[in-house]
Amino acid sequence: MPTTTSAPALVSATTAVPFSRCDVSLPFKIDIRGLAAYTIPKIVVQVSGTWQSRSGPELVANWNVPSATVAQSLGRPLSGGRANVTINLLDPGQMYGDRVSQLDLRVAKILRFSRATRATIGVDIYNVTNSSVPLTYNGTYGATWLRPTSFMPARFVKFTGQFNF
Repeated sequence: MPTTTSAPALVSATTAVPFSRCDVSLPFKIDIRGLAAYTIPKIVVQVSGTWQSRSGPELVANWNVPSATVAQSLGRPLSGGRANVTINLLDPGQMYGDRVSQLDLRVAKILRFSRATRATIGVDIYNVTNSSVPLTYNGTYGATWLRPTSFMPARFVKFTGQFNF
């Protein structure tokens, strides 16, 4: 029987987690969100904005370990004829992506036709600062590890109208 030199681990059908990663203490992270709205009385225009700043996504470095490599420490191949097992090389909370900040604005003109009838014509601007922060990353360890897979949508404008009666 071969000797094992690796640390003991919890092994499921698809992943292996070393016992040293069972007691997880994640760092303190701050998310900030704000909303402000105001109606300018003289010209009857609504102005509003939202701002959010949240920490980036937690990063992983998943390595698909072949059954032959696992058999060296386990003393047998993976059960069920599995070809490999996925292991995260990073500890939980060890690495995070870039901080995500977004500012959205809205300006709308209120038109009153009678006491109960009114219309609102407005323009919404999303991602005013045109931030292009990555939202997700490739988590498979290798040549493409940490390559962004999606970004915050680019700045865009939406025109709106609403009629209340």
